[in-house]
Amino acid sequence: MNLEEARQRFIPAVEEILEQCRIVDEFVDKERFQIMIATIWGNAVLDPDKSGITSEELSVLHDFLNEELARVVGEEQDITSAFEFIVSRRGQDSLVRLSISQRHKEFLLYFARLILQRDIKLD
Repeated sequence: MNLEEARQRFIPAVEEILEQCRIVDEFVDKERFQIMIATIWGNAVLDPDKSGITSEELSVLHDFLNEELARVVGEEQDITSAFEFIVSRRGQDSLVRLSISQRHKEFLLYFARLILQRDIKLD
């Protein structure tokens, strides 16, 4: 699968996520979007088959998700910056605002440690 095939295959899922993150018309809750994309990435890495891809396709999915984060959140945004956001004070406040479960927070923290290559302690 190349990047164009990934776009065709995964854009419906991203559009559904965008709809869930839509506040009104063209306004999207970018914080929620980052959390959802980070969750999708973590799930894909943990169990590619369950996510409908092969482990060989992870790099293409990674590139696709990076493109979508840049398109929706901002040019310099990617999966790494989504995890940076999640572990920031603002990200932590967003997790509370969105009523993210403790288990989901721990899942995101686990991947943040892997991706950011540092020990992270949260309040």
